[in-house]
Amino acid sequence: MKRRNTITALLFLLLTAAGLALVATSFLGGEGKLEGLLKTAAANRDPGALLEGAESAVNTDLDRDHLFIQLYGGVQRLSGRKVIQDMVEGNTVAKLSTGALNFVTLGAAARPGEDAARRAENTAELAEALAEQDIPYLYLAAPQKLQRGVQLLPEGLEESGNAYCDAYLEHLDRLGVGYLDLRPLFESNGIYSNWFFNTDHHWKPEAAFFAWQYLTSHVELLETPAALTASDSWETTVLEDFFLGSQGKRVGTLYAGTDDFTIYTPKFDTSLTYTNSDGSFTRTGPFNQSVCFPERVAQRDWFNGNPYTYYSGGDYGMAAMVNHNNPDGPRVVLLRESFGCALAPFLALSCSELVTIDLRHFTGDLLETIGEVEPDLVLTLYTASTTGLDNMFEFIKTE
Repeated sequence: MKRRNTITALLFLLLTAAGLALVATSFLGGEGKLEGLLKTAAANRDPGALLEGAESAVNTDLDRDHLFIQLYGGVQRLSGRKVIQDMVEGNTVAKLSTGALNFVTLGAAARPGEDAARRAENTAELAEALAEQDIPYLYLAAPQKLQRGVQLLPEGLEESGNAYCDAYLEHLDRLGVGYLDLRPLFESNGIYSNWFFNTDHHWKPEAAFFAWQYLTSHVELLETPAALTASDSWETTVLEDFFLGSQGKRVGTLYAGTDDFTIYTPKFDTSLTYTNSDGSFTRTGPFNQSVCFPERVAQRDWFNGNPYTYYSGGDYGMAAMVNHNNPDGPRVVLLRESFGCALAPFLALSCSELVTIDLRHFTGDLLETIGEVEPDLVLTLYTASTTGLDNMFEFIKTE
C-alpha cells in the first residue's frame, strides 16, 4: 500500500513538473528535454521511459538547484495567484496588472506623516551645511516602478511610496531646497511600465540613459555636448531573456518570465579610471571596460548572476570615476542607492570626476568627506519609496 502511494505521488509530481515544463516552453520558447520525453513516451505508449528519464529532464529544463522555486512559481501562475508570500519579510511578491512583479508589504499601507517633514528638514540641514562651503546641492527624485495615479497592485493592496515622495518634496519646497522630480519625465514619455524591468524593481539602462540626457539639459553644471548624449552616438546590444531580477528570483521564471538586458556602447572615444575607495579595484580604459563590468554578462545565470551590476559593478560605500577626456568638467558627488548603478557611468561622461557615496555602506564623516573632494555640485538620487528615504536619512549627520 505504501509503495503504491509512493509511486502515485511520484507520478503526480512528475506530471506536475511535465505540465510546468510545457508551460515553460510556451512562456520562454523552444522545446525542453522534458517536453520531448513526454512526446516520445506518449508516442510509444511507454510510461516507464517517462519515469526513467524524467528526473534528468526536469533538472535540465528547470535548473536543478532552483527546481522547487521554479515548480512553486509555475503552480502559482497556473492557479492565478497574484500575491506570493515569502518567509523573509519584505520579499513578498505581487503581480501587477501589467504582468510585472513588485515587492509588497502586506497590511495597511504606510501614510506620509511627520517622517516626511523630519527628513526634509534633515535634507535642508545638509544643503545648508554644504552652502556654507559654497557647494550647491540638488535632490533628484527617481521614479519608482508603481506609476502615480494608476492602480497596478492586486485588489486590497496599496502603494504609499509616491504619496510619501509628494509630501517630502512639498516640504523641500517649503524649506527652499532645490530638487528635480524625474517622475513626470517618465510619465510623459512612452509607456511608463516599459522603463522598468518586469522581474526587478530597478529602472532599465534605457531609463538611466534617458535620465542622463534630461539632466544634461536641465542642470547647468552638467551641460554636455550633444555628440555624447545623442542616442545615435551609442550602439545598443540587447541580451534576450538574460536577466532574472530580485523579485523574479523569489518566484522563478515560470511565474513571470525573464527580462532582456541592454548594453550601451559609445561610438566615440572614452577614457576613464574607476576606483573603489576600499582598494578592491582600479579599472582604467574605455567606457565598457572601466565603469562597466563585461564579466557580469559573460554568461546567462538567472539565479546566481546579476547583470544589473554590469553598470558600475554594484553598490560601494565610496568610489570615484575619473573622466580623462573631460579634465575641465565639474567634479560631482552623487549620494546614491542602487538606482545610481545604471546612471553613474553615463553621468561620469559629463564630469571630470564623479564620486559616488552609498550611505548604506559608507562609514565615514559625510560632510568631512565631501569637503575633501571639493565638488562643484552634490546630487542625491533616491527612489520615491519610503524604504529608500529611510536608508538615506538614517546616515546623514550634519552636527
